[in-house]
Amino acid sequence: MSISPRQAVSDALFNIEKNGEYSTKAVLDTGKNFEPRDRAFVNEALLGVLRNKIYIDFIIQSFSKLKLKKISPYVLQILRTGTYQILFMDKIPVSAACNEAVKIAKKKARNAKGFVNGILRNIARNIDNLPKPEGEICQVMSVKYSCPLWLVEKIFNQFGREKCEEILSDSLKPHPTFIRANSLKITADDLADRLTSENIIAEKTDVSQCLRIIGAIDVYGSELYKNGYYTLQNINSQRTALVLEPKPNETIIDVCSAPGGKTTHIAELMENQGRVVAFDIHKHKISLIQKTAERLGISCVEAICHNSENTLDEYKESADRVLADVPCSGIGVIHRKPDIKYNRCEEDIIALTQIQAKILNSAAKYVKVGGTLVYSTCTILREENEDIVSRFLEEHKDFEKNFENLYLASDTEGSGFYICRMVRKK
Repeated sequence: MSISPRQAVSDALFNIEKNGEYSTKAVLDTGKNFEPRDRAFVNEALLGVLRNKIYIDFIIQSFSKLKLKKISPYVLQILRTGTYQILFMDKIPVSAACNEAVKIAKKKARNAKGFVNGILRNIARNIDNLPKPEGEICQVMSVKYSCPLWLVEKIFNQFGREKCEEILSDSLKPHPTFIRANSLKITADDLADRLTSENIIAEKTDVSQCLRIIGAIDVYGSELYKNGYYTLQNINSQRTALVLEPKPNETIIDVCSAPGGKTTHIAELMENQGRVVAFDIHKHKISLIQKTAERLGISCVEAICHNSENTLDEYKESADRVLADVPCSGIGVIHRKPDIKYNRCEEDIIALTQIQAKILNSAAKYVKVGGTLVYSTCTILREENEDIVSRFLEEHKDFEKNFENLYLASDTEGSGFYICRMVRKK
């Protein structure tokens, strides 16, 4: 039996919370069986609830006599879906949001239909006079921007109040989709022209071969994508290989490669001439790297299952350039993967910095004298970025930093990325 788009959103939210499914997978799986208009609703509502969950829960709690933890987990998802529509989706009539929520409650939790109806209609009646979060500035921002307090405090202490608010506000907004034209097959200009035949509108950016997509894009229905003319990759992620500056006929090692976006970008910049050795710790992800390379027509990539916290002796001092795009907290991509901010905790950062330091130390051993080492992450936290590099350089006097930049999502339209380039002097 088919289900409504609103029930699909509630089902997906329940699955994410109960089973820990990733939001990006949930969005793809939930929307794929709907027509474009309903798919757009599902995508917006699902990601919208996840981005704004703390604030939505604050509003629900303000109008509920029951504590949130006492509300049935599925009923809570119905309430979150309905509340998001009322608060954030101007084109959705309040009556439709309330009535459809009650229909789902009748179907999934009959005894809660009156409860759901009462809370949502009460929120709607008070839309111009909603309660506001109170407390210290970080507590207020935590609720207002739906970000855990520990993370708000970290960002606040690192960037100050004004920039912190800018970063958090931006994390609630949809960002453009970016693609990378495969330079082995096509220029960015020609790709933009050819995409129009698939009703995809793309415009150039200030990053070579990078196009910004205007509107929606379904890569799995795109013949140009299937035939390897482009790949999805965030604009700031694309900067990483450009900072590495790979050249044809070099040997380059990417120590944390999967799913292969940066690896294949390196190979394209090398004109598919030379050797790209791609490590990844997960055996099942090696095939992802290989499939991506194959789709793009790349033959110079060698994918190897290896834990890059340890050094492979056979590759010591063998590489002209090494990329260490290390596992990180992912705080730079919470606008795209909002579940990250709820699933991470402060202890995770400590554990991750230990892994990051090990991988960077190991990666350095592969670099030839005169060679280049690039360290990158998709987080904006100093502990995972500048602090890691500073300690590394204190311990490795033979390396010298010659480029470092933190790209904030709020400044660039892309995701938050840190990139640092170092050169081995001796």
